[in-house]
Amino acid sequence: MLSSAVDVVKQSAVLLVFMITLSLLASGGVLRQFAESISGNDPLALLSAISSPQIINAVAASVALYYVVSVIGGAFVNSAEYGSYLKLLSTGKLSVPDVIERTGRRWFDMALTVMVTEALKYGPLVITFTWIATSGATKVISEDFNSLVAFIAFWFAVLFLVGIYTACMLVLTVYTYPAAAKGASWHAAIRQSIRACRLSASGTLLYALVRVLSSAAILAISYASSSLSLQVSSLLTTLAGFILIPMLHMLKTAIFLRAEPEHFIIPLLPGPSVTHDAPSYIWRTSLRKIRTGMGELSKFLLSPHNVPFHVLSIATFVVGIVAGMQVSSSGLSQLLFALGYQSGKMNPAFSGIGVPFLAVDLSFHNWSVSLATALSGLALMIPTLVTMMFNGFILGVVVSLVPNMGMFLAAILPHGIIELPSFILAGSVGFSLSIKFIRALMRGGSSTDSGIHGAIKQAIYIILGLAPFFILAGIVEAFVTPFVMRFYGWG
Repeated sequence: MLSSAVDVVKQSAVLLVFMITLSLLASGGVLRQFAESISGNDPLALLSAISSPQIINAVAASVALYYVVSVIGGAFVNSAEYGSYLKLLSTGKLSVPDVIERTGRRWFDMALTVMVTEALKYGPLVITFTWIATSGATKVISEDFNSLVAFIAFWFAVLFLVGIYTACMLVLTVYTYPAAAKGASWHAAIRQSIRACRLSASGTLLYALVRVLSSAAILAISYASSSLSLQVSSLLTTLAGFILIPMLHMLKTAIFLRAEPEHFIIPLLPGPSVTHDAPSYIWRTSLRKIRTGMGELSKFLLSPHNVPFHVLSIATFVVGIVAGMQVSSSGLSQLLFALGYQSGKMNPAFSGIGVPFLAVDLSFHNWSVSLATALSGLALMIPTLVTMMFNGFILGVVVSLVPNMGMFLAAILPHGIIELPSFILAGSVGFSLSIKFIRALMRGGSSTDSGIHGAIKQAIYIILGLAPFFILAGIVEAFVTPFVMRFYGWG
């Protein structure tokens, strides 16, 4: 859950730059220049527009913000995640306060570990691709055919060597995050990871094999389903995020602890068959949690103290809609039409045998976005603001692309009556969590503050309570909305 929230924080950094850049390009007439150069098939004019200072600065700012947020966000997530696994494996117990306290205690050292580890793993690869991108265009223009072939062969040879280095570093640094969560500094964490690889070579190879096979299985299922026009990407992402990845990371932590000089792991007691009991247990537990969440949702919605958060969530969403309409009318819609967008045409995914899978995919996607939007409130409100505004921005752009208001309402209202209020409530939860977290910071003990522990638990329960609404909205969007759209002229 925290990982999904951090993903929203990283995306919000890029989206903020994206929306500001689009606004600047629209006001400066660059979007119209894009559209005219594409419509007129004028590559020189298009190249001139792409090389504008606004775009170059936007790309640089996006990369810098994404990297900074990735390091800081990854530090919080890894501190919470691997600290929780260490606690669970060594004591057999875990609670929400344990997760939050470990996050606050170890995040700075973890940030240094994340920064150095990621630089070691991917730094040479990034440098190599940058070198190829900067030197390739010159070679293609200036060199003869034989020299160009030799240079391309040299590229592949360098990439092959760098790929081998990256694969080796991925293995050797696999235990740096558990080591940092256990209390090691960044250089000690790297040393401990290399030592664990040496002492637990078979376990490390087993983990690497399971990780590769699980990733390959997910890719194979995604490819097979897409070839059959079945949408399962959000379902696979959600299942991987909540079940598969935590299991793999816990396995990694257990292997690391086994390699420690003094290790102690609580053994799992033998019990009934997992395949026999797991489905019924998951079903019963899910229903119980959702019922609890719906109770928390009703209390949150009806509490007078939360009215300002509802108003702020709605206002942010509306501001996004207005901004989207303004930018779209200032050249963005013209650009989209030049790129081939056809107004009044339905997405072909809303027909055929894949519609039931599309309903599931839409439900899981929208619910996971709402979960991340709510929990990203821990990052001092800004990610929640940006996410709410961006979703409104997209809606505002769509208004300008649809031929008339009747067709727009036909495409939005059937499922939007359920989906939009649910998403706005998720934004309200994020704003409420932000205020409570800021107050805990001002009290000087955010990681040990019982109020923030309760607020996070309440936020999770509320989003669980919203799950049935997103499922219903996904079903309506897949089965009912296309019928209404066709009735109002969509083709």
